[in-house]
Amino acid sequence: MQDTNVSFEYIPISQLNAYAYCPRRFYYEFALGEMIVNEHVLEGQQLHERVDTTGSRARDEKLQMRRLYVCAPRLGLVGYCDLLEIENAAIGDDLFAAARDGKLYPVEYKKGKIGKWVSDHTQLCAQALALEEVLQLEAGSIRHGYVFYISSARRDEVAIDETLRAATLNALAEARRVAAMNIPPPPITNWRKCRDCSLEPLCLPRETITLQTPTRGEQHGNSLPD
Repeated sequence: MQDTNVSFEYIPISQLNAYAYCPRRFYYEFALGEMIVNEHVLEGQQLHERVDTTGSRARDEKLQMRRLYVCAPRLGLVGYCDLLEIENAAIGDDLFAAARDGKLYPVEYKKGKIGKWVSDHTQLCAQALALEEVLQLEAGSIRHGYVFYISSARRDEVAIDETLRAATLNALAEARRVAAMNIPPPPITNWRKCRDCSLEPLCLPRETITLQTPTRGEQHGNSLPD
């Protein structure tokens, strides 16, 4: 059993996506180190191969920097930014100056179709928060970013506003709390998420809920959701 006094000093930025998607998935992946590769995970890994190539280049008057590692001790965040863009390539690679002028933003790549996915927005915002700490920027310096959905071949612009920042910081605090639990948190009941989750055979959400539901609850109309 885990010690509830364990302190998880750093949370990987990518794991905040997992937490926002499903706290139980996050627990299995981060706290227990479980990973099952299904077709969705494998496809995502293959599509990310090009994105994960490090280096920088000028493109369409922008400077692009790929696979940038960031470590933010105060926040307790660590991980990679798929892509950082500076709108004006003439600025060069001075990230502080670019961010100060509102010209720096992160771009996260996802294999799926474009949509307002909270988990993706949380991950993108965490990158912005970590960058602001590392670059010693004033909070709010990075005002937007993008999620590029490979299946749609389109970018979705995300405003990194106070609402998203607060939600992301709350998710970070809750993720750290959940990681120190002795047992996984309860399953979610959004079966569409469970259907595509590689950890569904390990998590067994429907079976777990059935076992945890008192028999007498059926007399009061409590039943498993469709």
